[in-house]
Amino acid sequence: MLKDKLVLLVDDEPSLLSATRTGLVDRGFTVKAVDGAENAMKALESMKPSIVVSDLVMPGTNGFELFQEMKKEAEYRAIPFVFLTAVDDYYARKFGKDMGASYITKPVDLDELEQILKDKLGE
Repeated sequence: MLKDKLVLLVDDEPSLLSATRTGLVDRGFTVKAVDGAENAMKALESMKPSIVVSDLVMPGTNGFELFQEMKKEAEYRAIPFVFLTAVDDYYARKFGKDMGASYITKPVDLDELEQILKDKLGE
């Protein structure tokens, strides 16, 4: 059941964060939206999401760094990760996939994002 799965959504763009959160909630997901990677790391201290969907380019800590920080901690290693970014670059996409994450580009295609989340969550 999707309601039992918590999506941690990370972006520095308030309007995109809000629209993506609303779109996922409308599709049956439970979503915690946070502004930026630093706030995502703080949120992880008090919750354990089923999956993380993060922007790549953000001020301060970027999405790749967030992913790497999470993978350093044993309790977060198994959490699937999806990069949702405007960076449509072969090398960034390859790097993300080589790290073990899914990678999709903005503008957000909610159908594509929903399918990736369901696949990663075993729904």
